[in-house]
Amino acid sequence: MPARSKVAGLPSEVRDELNRRLSEGGFRNYRSHVEWLTELGHPMSRAALHRHGSKLERRIESLRVSSEMAAALVSASPDDPGVVADASIQLVQERMFQVLLASEEGDLTQLLTAVRALSEAARASIAIRADRRKALAEASDVADSVGRKPGMSKDTAAAIRAVIEGLE
Repeated sequence: MPARSKVAGLPSEVRDELNRRLSEGGFRNYRSHVEWLTELGHPMSRAALHRHGSKLERRIESLRVSSEMAAALVSASPDDPGVVADASIQLVQERMFQVLLASEEGDLTQLLTAVRALSEAARASIAIRADRRKALAEASDVADSVGRKPGMSKDTAAAIRAVIEGLE
C-alpha cells in the first residue's frame, strides 16, 4: 500500500484553504503554495502538492461535467420528473462510486462518507420507484373508474387511461 499523501495529513482547515487557493489560482504556481505551507509549519514538496492539485482539479472537472449533464437532463425532459430523478440518482451513484474507489488510498473518513452517500442515493432511488409504482396504480384505478361511467365508449376510456399512464 502506498504511503499516505502529505496533503491528507494536513489539518482540515489548512487543507480546505489549500484547496481553495489551488482552485482560485487555476492550479498553477505551486511554489507559492509550498512557501505558504512551509510558513505555517507544514513543509511539503512541490511534487506532492502537484499530485494533490491534479487529483483535485480532476474531481472539480468531473463535478462540473456532472452538473452540466444534470442540467441537460432537466432541459431535455422537463415534463417527466421520474426520468430526471432516475438519471440524477444514477449520476450521484456513479460519482459516489468514483469517490469510493479514490478514497481507498487511505482516508477512512472519506471512505465512510462515500459509502453513506452511496447508500442514501440507493434508498432515494428505491423510494422514487416505489412512489412511481404507487402513482401508476392510483392512475390505473382512476382510469378504471372512468371507464365504468355510463355513456363512455371503451375507446375513450382507453385513450384516457393511456394519457394518465403516460403511454401516449
